[in-house]
Amino acid sequence: MQSYPQYSNKQKWIHWSSALLIVIVTLLLLAKVTMSNILGGMPIVYLLHKSLGVVVLLLMIWRIIVIRDQGVPDVLLKEQKLQRILSKSTQGFIYILLLIVPLSGYLMSGRDLNVFGLISVPAIAMPNSIHQMFHSMHLITAYALAILVIIHILGALYHYFWLKDKVLQSMLSRND
Repeated sequence: MQSYPQYSNKQKWIHWSSALLIVIVTLLLLAKVTMSNILGGMPIVYLLHKSLGVVVLLLMIWRIIVIRDQGVPDVLLKEQKLQRILSKSTQGFIYILLLIVPLSGYLMSGRDLNVFGLISVPAIAMPNSIHQMFHSMHLITAYALAILVIIHILGALYHYFWLKDKVLQSMLSRND
């Protein structure tokens, strides 16, 4: 039996699925020439980037609902006030950015959003300057998200290797 707080299996699934999708969405564009050759052209790369971005957004909405319904375990001791503030604020900003990045991506294009070739979400008509603003927002928030994810990973590794506590295991171990 576990002797430390655990996230629910649903929360773990959402967390790791989101992490994997964020890596894939990022790699699609960072390696777009290579991915274009592998996948058969840039239209496919952008279709996958946008479609997986929609999935990330839906997972984030589901995560918010699950957190509202289940709460989150206290993996840090109450006495660790600075760590709790850093942890909660980093996670909170990641959650906010996981809403803003996909939404700004949709709003920047000015074209219908084709999700896996199955669903078409109509574009919202706006002046080009507004589309440009959302394009800038998409880029800036994507970089900010990358930085916060790196900080989040470093924090988890710090807990595992330096403090040797069970913070990382609370998101890794199976629940009994």
